[in-house]
Amino acid sequence: MFSTAVGAIGFKCYYKAHGQISCVQNGVFTMAESLFEELSSHVASKPPLQVHSVFIGQGFTTVKLTDGVVGLAQTPMTRFDTCIGATRLSGSFTRYNTRELAKFLSPRQSAHLRAIGLATVNAVLQKEVKNRTDYVEGDFLEFVKVRPHENVAMIDYYTTKIESLKSPHLTIFDDRLSGKRKDITILPISTLPKRLPQADVVIVPPSFMDQLEYLRKSASKARHIVVVHPTTPPLPEPFFRRGATIVASMIITEPEHLLRHVVEGAGTTLFKRFCKKIVFMKSD
Repeated sequence: MFSTAVGAIGFKCYYKAHGQISCVQNGVFTMAESLFEELSSHVASKPPLQVHSVFIGQGFTTVKLTDGVVGLAQTPMTRFDTCIGATRLSGSFTRYNTRELAKFLSPRQSAHLRAIGLATVNAVLQKEVKNRTDYVEGDFLEFVKVRPHENVAMIDYYTTKIESLKSPHLTIFDDRLSGKRKDITILPISTLPKRLPQADVVIVPPSFMDQLEYLRKSASKARHIVVVHPTTPPLPEPFFRRGATIVASMIITEPEHLLRHVVEGAGTTLFKRFCKKIVFMKSD
């Protein structure tokens, strides 16, 4: 179970069978299809593809297909025991095809297995996104166009975007850095319910995508809900249905070079050499 508060309304959500979420609002149960389930089902609807390799690094988890296509996901911040390892399935992942690995993107799985599932989803989507024409190239900030007076709520600390957004109206929610900077307001995640109702723009990382609907309801007055990160799945429709207005991701143009840099510890600042930023915008 996870619990979150939406504005002044408390939600308690229980993960149920088949990736669905049962939510209690003021004592009334509602059902919501898991975004995880929808993404893995999308992969399940496609022909199965063979997996060449799986890598779990400190920053990123990667899945490389036998045709050279690469998918990325953020590796969970939770450390794993160096004796037991991240999972007892280590060494067996290449026996699975993409349909099977994508099933790990489930609330029933451990965080590290979910990362493998998401990286698999992203590998499949990298093959598909190059045939899409409904995105624009560029940085999401070019399209959000934050106004000087607008309150921006940023969930997680986006190092490369701080200077562009830095103002008295920026609030960052990150438990790791709460209260550690005097020039920027950084608050714990637990303060989101009180702060989001005043937000005009909300920036959400993929790690919070399973709570997107509840963030949207809490930030009901927000002009934009933006899901952004290089590891955001470039399949905007499920995000739009759950309240996002902008989905920002990337197309990997040189997968082998990107993979080598990630394995050697590269961060997102180097990705621009091997990727191009793309933005999907919800039509009015």
